[in-house]
Amino acid sequence: MNYTKTLREFCIQNQGRIFDVQYEQNHRFSLISYKTLLKILNRLEDEQIVSSIAKGVYIVNSDQDIDIDKAIKEYYVDHFSGMMVGKAMYNYYDIGDQDVDTIQIYTNKIVSNNKSIDKYHLIKFNTLFYDEVVSLITALELIEKVSSIKDINYIRYHEEKESGIKSYSDEIFKEIITHHPYKYSTVATLDELLNRYSIKNNLINIYKENYKNVLQK
Repeated sequence: MNYTKTLREFCIQNQGRIFDVQYEQNHRFSLISYKTLLKILNRLEDEQIVSSIAKGVYIVNSDQDIDIDKAIKEYYVDHFSGMMVGKAMYNYYDIGDQDVDTIQIYTNKIVSNNKSIDKYHLIKFNTLFYDEVVSLITALELIEKVSSIKDINYIRYHEEKESGIKSYSDEIFKEIITHHPYKYSTVATLDELLNRYSIKNNLINIYKENYKNVLQK
């Protein structure tokens, strides 16, 4: 197989798209070793087919203008791949009006624990981000980080938190907590709120089962 030809044709068909080398090597080009894939991409960069935008991350060049911000969000957030958290999330939900110097993204499309592309800080979170998962993660984030939200709009804060709480199920919580560590105090607060809304749950036992070694220290 001509790997260079294969990759060149893929890039031609995916102009304006992000190419994360580690992720693509694991999920799409597993027959090509990581080092070989980098060598081919370096060759394609010389041909101006791709451009490096961060270590191990390329943008496929296009005849049309490329919106890098849009391309990053399409790759790492859309199609159940991730979600924005932190200040960008607070602004999106009108919970806080904050200057955003760094945009944090939880995503299942990185292999290492974290990665930075310009102002974007990507954090590995290996789950499918369908609506119920995003809602419950939003509630957990708001509970855990409420003290860091500047100029907080408490009406919107409680609306989004309540929406996330009402999406709760033990299965969704287990999926989330298996892949991302929230503080015990955050989980205890969520437990109190679930009981307030008479939502049956087993989240304390699920949490303890996942983090029993940590809690025993």
